[in-house]
Amino acid sequence: MITVAHLYRASVQVTNRNGARSLSDVQQLIDASRLYYELGETQSRVAELLGVTRPQVSRILKRARAEGIVEIRIVDQAAQSSAAAADLQQRFGLQAVHLASSIRGPEDVQRRMIGRLGADVLRAAVRDGAIIGVGDGSSVSALADAMDEPIRETGATVVPLCGGYWFTGPAREPFRRVADALGGLPQGLLAPGLVDDPATKRSLVAHAGVRRILELWDRLDIAAFGIGGPAWTSAAFGEATCRRLEADGAVGELLMAPFDADGRWLRGDLEQRTIAFDVERLDRIPVRIGVAGGPAKIRPILGALRTGAVTTLVTDVATAEAVAHLAATSGEGR
Repeated sequence: MITVAHLYRASVQVTNRNGARSLSDVQQLIDASRLYYELGETQSRVAELLGVTRPQVSRILKRARAEGIVEIRIVDQAAQSSAAAADLQQRFGLQAVHLASSIRGPEDVQRRMIGRLGADVLRAAVRDGAIIGVGDGSSVSALADAMDEPIRETGATVVPLCGGYWFTGPAREPFRRVADALGGLPQGLLAPGLVDDPATKRSLVAHAGVRRILELWDRLDIAAFGIGGPAWTSAAFGEATCRRLEADGAVGELLMAPFDADGRWLRGDLEQRTIAFDVERLDRIPVRIGVAGGPAKIRPILGALRTGAVTTLVTDVATAEAVAHLAATSGEGR
């Protein structure tokens, strides 16, 4: 069942020229919202009535949602009735489990649903001046895509949790998009995530620019990261390493650190070749948000929960129920 509710603030504070929003500004948000949501006008018609462009209407409606002038609630009875969230939270001692609806269709659609929920969870966790680490993966990219424009400046510092996020193309890395959305400051890590040998790693981490990020890692308040499946290749990790991981039963990875189904880390020589946050120090970070979903992530999510690296899980209903079932049938205690 879907219900849509619109909340219009009766009383609006008028800010001065130094702060920003005028009464006419707010009225434009309200007028556009009423025309579009209550009267069912198209965005083109709203643009015509308000004397603005069609792209401006899209931005106005987005801003109206971000500022709470419009609230859209989707009441998903399946998500509300699923016991998987409470089961996983109790079974693994998690701070919270957040479930997005499971939608039939392409994998990227489900990923966007989980990413949007993850964005809400991350935004709710951020406090002014926080230091936030952002990992890699398609789910984290979806989370960054779903972050709305900043409602206020948080003064947060946002850093990547592993190397490899540096290139010269037009795209902006997830940690930079998260920083933009939070009104924070991104700090890049100009280093690859995986190097050929330990000597190269030692040389890179000795660089002042890299050291600056490593020092921020020591002060992280929040970490948000994807839970990856066994996607390593011989081209990236080397044939010998891939054979070892297969023999050791690796089922997934966090921040380029493989683990098995029982939650044991299997880094081996990779520890000396990766430039990434040390997963065995994740327990020092108060809020650790793991984001993933889909059939291919059931075993990786269970293994990740068993490592103790995750405090807050963001996934979808069907995946959570499958993880809970697998945990129960494999003898996981409560």
